[in-house]
Amino acid sequence: MNKIICYILLTAYSIAAGCQTPQQSQTINTLNEKLKNGALSITQVLTDPQWMPLHSQPAFREVIKQNAKAEMIKLTPPGEPGFNITVEGTVTDRRGKPMSDLLVYFYQTSAKGWYADTAAHIMASGSDYGHARLFGYIKTDREGKFAFETIRPEGYPQSDLPAHIHFAFWTADGKQVSGLPGELLFEEDNRLTPERKKEALAYGYLVSKNTGTESRGVYAYRLVQRD
Repeated sequence: MNKIICYILLTAYSIAAGCQTPQQSQTINTLNEKLKNGALSITQVLTDPQWMPLHSQPAFREVIKQNAKAEMIKLTPPGEPGFNITVEGTVTDRRGKPMSDLLVYFYQTSAKGWYADTAAHIMASGSDYGHARLFGYIKTDREGKFAFETIRPEGYPQSDLPAHIHFAFWTADGKQVSGLPGELLFEEDNRLTPERKKEALAYGYLVSKNTGTESRGVYAYRLVQRD
């Protein structure tokens, strides 16, 4: 009995630490093959409830990253609570030239303000970067544009910080791009007070308002590289 309990505890610890079970590894490898040969799309993989438990696995996230394309993707599974939105971005350098073929990574909270399925944060504040359930990778097109469908995130519980989507960018040769906004915010957010908005803009973050409808929002952002 003690051996069984130890095995269960060890398995639980391994999963929490980001380790994969053999079955998870096999599933991730299969998904990678199907993405590469076109049998599945990034949207299908990210939004299928059966694969949600894999979202915190580094190998799963790497598969999404390696198969990223310049295409519209969706982050949320069917029935995901929240206000459905489309995020549209245009990325240019300091001179206004479109930054094409950039790898774009983004992650966000749910309608509860949670990054994880079971809590506001995964382990600690910094770990959400590589573990958030709602995330994606895409590439900018020739005009420096990208777009994805998701739900409008909510701010963290027991906090007054405005809701936001985190962003990071890399060139085609793997160099991280500096000087681009790391967060996108929403004008309608009640937490985005004039003071908070001023602070966000000072940090180089962007704020946009809904140009869509009351049933589906559209938020467009122009991301210009700063010195």
